[in-house]
Amino acid sequence: MDKEEENDALWELLGRARRIEASPYFARRVVGAIRNEKKASRFSVRVFLRWLIPSAAVAGLVLGWMAYQNQEQDVFDADFNRTADLQSLVTSDDSFLWIEEDSTL
Repeated sequence: MDKEEENDALWELLGRARRIEASPYFARRVVGAIRNEKKASRFSVRVFLRWLIPSAAVAGLVLGWMAYQNQEQDVFDADFNRTADLQSLVTSDDSFLWIEEDSTL
């Protein structure tokens, strides 16, 4: 079969069909019907995730920042305690030298 013969028969059949014209307000009615459809409920997984993910990220950042601030304070306290221990060690060492010097007199 030749492709042109197939197309000719199709076009002949389509030519005999009754033509239907769309109403001038067809597009307006379709848009109105779409707008009047029942809308989905406000709560959905997508809306939930839309607010949950950023909220969780902000909460994680705040908790991380707070932990970092506490860690800095702990490091400072540890350094301060270490320095105080060294100071007491130096002071006790000086007193031992003083005691030793007096005992030799």
